[in-house]
Amino acid sequence: MANIGEWILSGTGLTTVLSTGLNSLANNTMSAASSTYDNSANLDLYVDIEVVLASLSPAAGAFVAIYVWEAVDGSNFPAQSDADLRLTSSQLLVAIPIGTTAATAQRVVARNILLPPAKIQFKLDNQAGVALGASGNTVKVLPYSYNLNA
Repeated sequence: MANIGEWILSGTGLTTVLSTGLNSLANNTMSAASSTYDNSANLDLYVDIEVVLASLSPAAGAFVAIYVWEAVDGSNFPAQSDADLRLTSSQLLVAIPIGTTAATAQRVVARNILLPPAKIQFKLDNQAGVALGASGNTVKVLPYSYNLNA
């Protein structure tokens, strides 16, 4: 009988990669880089990304973008400016549209995003048309792969 593939969650589980660095983040501004997230050991293939934004009133066409910096050599991350990073489409992990309902919190999820097999750092680019709330903003990742030996 042939093997049946099954999803398998990473041992790291749901992990917060950005939080207080998002508080009051101005429009058209990027957050500081997250702490290093090491996928060089688990080698997870995919990640679901959850972005939670405290109450805000986004402008039409609002979105947030998640970028990754990869330490190709295992220890040195790129030193790009935010403007240059926006021009480097290979480091854009995902752009996530957000609703424009006035004064509401947002919880959006991007699914099945390919995750590099390396040490990476995440940055959020606020393109909501307004500053993010003063507290309660997070970006979390849920890494997973598939098991062909199920």
